[in-house]
Amino acid sequence: MRLPSGRGRSLEFAILLTTLLIASAPANPRASASAPYGTEEIRQDLPLTSKERDDLIKGNVVLRDIPNPGKPGRTFEALGLLPGGFDEAYAVITDFRRYPEFMPAVKNATVKEESGTAAVVEIRLTLPLGQSRRYRLKYMARKTADEIEVAWVKLPWPELPAGQTIQDTSGRWLVRKFDSGGLLAAYRAYTDPGSVPLGLTDLASALGKKSLSDVIRKTRQRILFLFPACRKQGGA
Repeated sequence: MRLPSGRGRSLEFAILLTTLLIASAPANPRASASAPYGTEEIRQDLPLTSKERDDLIKGNVVLRDIPNPGKPGRTFEALGLLPGGFDEAYAVITDFRRYPEFMPAVKNATVKEESGTAAVVEIRLTLPLGQSRRYRLKYMARKTADEIEVAWVKLPWPELPAGQTIQDTSGRWLVRKFDSGGLLAAYRAYTDPGSVPLGLTDLASALGKKSLSDVIRKTRQRILFLFPACRKQGGA
């Protein structure tokens, strides 16, 4: 459907903005120092229905709508299989400086601080219609023999005008072994882009949920590109 010029273009941009922000997000600013949304759940199992399991084995990405009562934004989760082992997946997921090379819509990623397994990263997204958005995230990473966890929260950026950023985002990666080979990756993102025109919220959220699968696919491709030996393993 072609939208008219003027107001139609602004509505189109609002939809696409929500779509790309959810897919790229890599808490309310007043709560940005607290644990990211959903962190209290990430150490639970990742139960799969028989259909979801079949879809994953076929190489598909499973999409889930995660309830978040009382929050203005939406939370979606994408699950997919990654090739290789924890070392390869961890190297790609935590390579924040090179996100522009493979993460959807990420134009720039500047690491401002690093301390152990934590990093503060400033992200710039390129969006349709010549628009862009910027925000500052704190990433917290953990790798054990059994899983990878990389969570993030949005940090305050007082110098940045409100019109150049988003209202809120947080989320996490959770990666575990899959019993049929490869790794099961769950990418969960909460995003509140701010004002969306009345009547387009559901459409924007639906588009955002669909685009989330690109994060899994691009990460999978990145692992195979950097570690060709993983092509011989399951989960690709």
